Amino acid sequence: MFKKILSTAVAFCCISFGNVAAQEVTVVGMGADKNEALRDASRLAVEQVVGTYIDSRTLMQDLKIQLDEVFKKSNGYIKNIQILAEEKISDSLYRVQAKIDVDTTPDGKLIDEITMLMQLNDPRIAVLVFDISDGKTARYEIAEGFLNEKLIGMNFSHILNSSMVAALNDAKFLNHLANNGTFQGRNDNAADYLVLGKCKNLKNPVLVPTYDGMKETNLKNFKSTLKVEVLKYDTGEIVGTFIADGSAVGITEERAKDESLRNVSAAAAEKLAETFKKFSAKATQSINFTITATNNSKLQQIINDLRSLGIVDSVYIREQKETSAVLSVESSQKPNTIVTALRGRTKLKINVEEITNSACKLKVM
Repeated sequence: MFKKILSTAVAFCCISFGNVAAQEVTVVGMGADKNEALRDASRLAVEQVVGTYIDSRTLMQDLKIQLDEVFKKSNGYIKNIQILAEEKISDSLYRVQAKIDVDTTPDGKLIDEITMLMQLNDPRIAVLVFDISDGKTARYEIAEGFLNEKLIGMNFSHILNSSMVAALNDAKFLNHLANNGTFQGRNDNAADYLVLGKCKNLKNPVLVPTYDGMKETNLKNFKSTLKVEVLKYDTGEIVGTFIADGSAVGITEERAKDESLRNVSAAAAEKLAETFKKFSAKATQSINFTITATNNSKLQQIINDLRSLGIVDSVYIREQKETSAVLSVESSQKPNTIVTALRGRTKLKINVEEITNSACKLKVM
């Protein structure tokens, strides 16, 4: 997990990297052999660099775990390693001191990953893709799998699997999404974002030139078009939309259709990644609110009052019990400003027990 070096509270999303492509640090790695010691040094170097941008004390536990997964891939973020000293301490322990260049290119993989995870706070994402060809409303689980794999590859950890997505709502609601496409948001706290896709497949003949003109062959051609909307689950607000195309030719209709779907899904996955990158770049600060109320009714009321504030973009319930809740509140405003606005909106009495630039603890009576 995080080392003590993660102590500088910096809103790294606002940092200007300028033309710097790498950050150089000197670390000492330990391992059973030289290679293992170098891997340990690489991880420590990446942790140290990330620690200049992130304050680990402000992170929720799930995000700490997910950043730890990023650190496990540290070798992929290293540009250069210069060994300064090495020593075999015992048969099972090797020590390496190294100067390591960590890739901090603004659009590099490391900065991309930690920026998205921090700014979006590793949200719960539900992916639904429907086949709407010829009036059908069937789920396209192959396409959902492509999109889910892409999100997981971007280090989002809370991706709802197919069975979990199906359990979110009944068949009537899923049919409504497939046929109508309007989503007004839901307050069941099942997810933070909904990726909603609609796919159409068009069969075309495959023609070849002959002496008598163009002639249709036995090959089958399919073109698939996938329209995707990324929506906030609680409000239904569209935060991104795109269209992807794919096509394929096969010796059977089924093979051509499956390959076309895989191609359009792969193209959509890349566009989905870009959508989340763009959205995370504009995302506001996520503030941790811990609220304790005298009863459940007041707890629900204060959450609703928070959501109704014009200065709050969204409120995610991370943990909830009968009379307490932990919330992630997205806003460009500081916690004290939000509390002042909340007091002006609600009829409930609010006591501030603790407040910082990134967290607030309230007691509601």
